Amino acid sequence: MASRCKPLLLICSTPVSGHIIPMLAIAKHLVAREYDVCFVSGSGYRQQAEAVGAEFVSVEGYGDFYDLTSWDLDTDWPPGQKHLEGPACFSHDLIHVFCRSLPSQHEAIQRALKKLSAQNPHRPIILMTESLNFGALAIARGAPGLRPDGFIAIGLNPILLTSVDHPPFGSGMLPDSSPEGRERNKLANAAQKQLFGQAQAEYVEALLSVGATATARPSDDEFLLDSLYTLPDRFIQMCTPSVEYPRSDAPDTLRFAGGYPTTSVPQGTTRRWERPPWWDEVTTSNTATPTRKKIVFVCQGTVAMDFNQLVIPTMTAMKDRASDIIVVIALGRPGVELPTNVAVPPNCRVADYIPYDELLPHVDVFVTTGGYGSFQRALNHGTPLVMAGTTEEKPETAARAEWAGVAVNLRTTYPSVGQLRRAVDEVLVNPRYKSRALEIRAEISTYDPVGVIVENIEEVALGARIS
Repeated sequence: MASRCKPLLLICSTPVSGHIIPMLAIAKHLVAREYDVCFVSGSGYRQQAEAVGAEFVSVEGYGDFYDLTSWDLDTDWPPGQKHLEGPACFSHDLIHVFCRSLPSQHEAIQRALKKLSAQNPHRPIILMTESLNFGALAIARGAPGLRPDGFIAIGLNPILLTSVDHPPFGSGMLPDSSPEGRERNKLANAAQKQLFGQAQAEYVEALLSVGATATARPSDDEFLLDSLYTLPDRFIQMCTPSVEYPRSDAPDTLRFAGGYPTTSVPQGTTRRWERPPWWDEVTTSNTATPTRKKIVFVCQGTVAMDFNQLVIPTMTAMKDRASDIIVVIALGRPGVELPTNVAVPPNCRVADYIPYDELLPHVDVFVTTGGYGSFQRALNHGTPLVMAGTTEEKPETAARAEWAGVAVNLRTTYPSVGQLRRAVDEVLVNPRYKSRALEIRAEISTYDPVGVIVENIEEVALGARIS
């Protein structure tokens, strides 16, 4: 039973699995702590939102997609290019996935605010979005309509905020706050704003379309990535400070929550996960004996389904290691299968979907494309990584993992069999990766991620009551 003394929570997420799954987990925990939650996202996630105990309001129109499977973004890529990488890929996604979804997200937020205000006219409403959901930014920039009593953003990707202490997001370059490094950073950050000029123009156009305050000239307006951090009352980054680049110029509204809360919500379904028949073999292999087999876990995430990227090359790289290695492969989504012409080596175990928190305690090396959620899950369990990805936030996640000392960063989306073999061996043989991962796990254990979120909800709500 939710408490009527608590503020109402309006949670919004872009309908992409890496964004919505952790937000659904947060919503589930907040419902358990007796908060009333209303969830705003694409219509395909209604069942999952209601399953965690939240009301649901669907985005309508452009922003109502399902994990990017209902529309073909490839048609907007430059002619002759099959895929984009690095900053070009991120700029493309900023435009087509995030900026152009802003008006439809804003409209859905207004409908949800109207509904909640009518149901509970005297209770404060705190709007909480994941960090790349742009809909709430329009309200913060003065768009007409109802306003929440507070605005909190949840950081589910490496921090995008411009800083004098490190190069821009998307470059994959490591931080340097020396005088020479800051000069390099200054030039690189200026170049980034030019590179994202079209995304900036789309952001301003989207704001203006819903009546938000924005200058007509994009070059005069606040950089869209910085707005994600400066406009909310609080920005809660879901990691520890030791795996995020230090910033001497970060806003005082930035908080760290330690990591992701646990979740058992599979992507695309609410069915109960069942352990595969080989599960005991994997978990009992990971016992503290000199002859135990090492567990190598491979998952490409829930969007990239090209198994030639990591799954098949890793199977090939480890196929002659049956005496000392078991390879566990999660294909990423319930119901997904390997192509029938792919031969699975005897030391490989394949499942469509495995909850990270179930398997990672038994894993010696996690081979991943570098999604931020995968990275944080690995850290929660003290699991070192091999990372290979050059799209979305992946180069930056891999760079932070390399910088923190918990991963080998291959800096490619399609590593060779030899690269994967050497990288896995490096992590297995060199104890510094596991040692550092365990240090960060110990740091994470000092945090209560949901408790940090609740503390900030109550602080923001109290400030709203006093004002």
